[in-house]
Amino acid sequence: MEKGKYDYRSGKMLIKPTDEEDVWNCKWDIYLVDKDSTKIGWLSFEGKKETGTVPVSIELLPLYRGRGHGTDALKMAREWAFNHSSVYEVEAYADRENSGYISALLKAGFIYREDLTIVKDAPERYSVVRPKSTWLGLYVIIGIVVGVILGIVIGIPWVGMVISLVIAFSLGTYMDSVEKRKRKEITGGKLDHYIKRK
Repeated sequence: MEKGKYDYRSGKMLIKPTDEEDVWNCKWDIYLVDKDSTKIGWLSFEGKKETGTVPVSIELLPLYRGRGHGTDALKMAREWAFNHSSVYEVEAYADRENSGYISALLKAGFIYREDLTIVKDAPERYSVVRPKSTWLGLYVIIGIVVGVILGIVIGIPWVGMVISLVIAFSLGTYMDSVEKRKRKEITGGKLDHYIKRK
């Protein structure tokens, strides 16, 4: 099998778009990475896309259902989508009777999203939201390391630590606020108001 530009591999599974010119609107083949590169189904990001949200759907060949492959494929699709800075939510729809698909969605981190305009027999909406950034924690850790070094260099450890932590806290807070503002601009703040199923 020829390696493509957008191929995404995780563990013993590979997802590969059938059209590298239009990856968001084509089927992606799902393969088990074994000696035969066995194709076990497909997934797709096709469908209506809202700002910050992309749909995903999967279909496995009957022989490969019930073995956790659906969960793995959904996790890979989610990870691949979140590698794009403008994607904050991946959504999927499942019929209430399709317990296997719903189970795979839940195991892959998707959460049921209550629709206040429920239409009888309409598929239920599930989604997973990209976690909010935590630059502050990273910068504080870096600040502690730099503070120790700076304190040793200037001969007053506590002064070096205070200077570094103030700078780290300021940078981390600023980076988190920039990410929060970008997230809100792209999604319109809709991701902060979800209702979980009770």
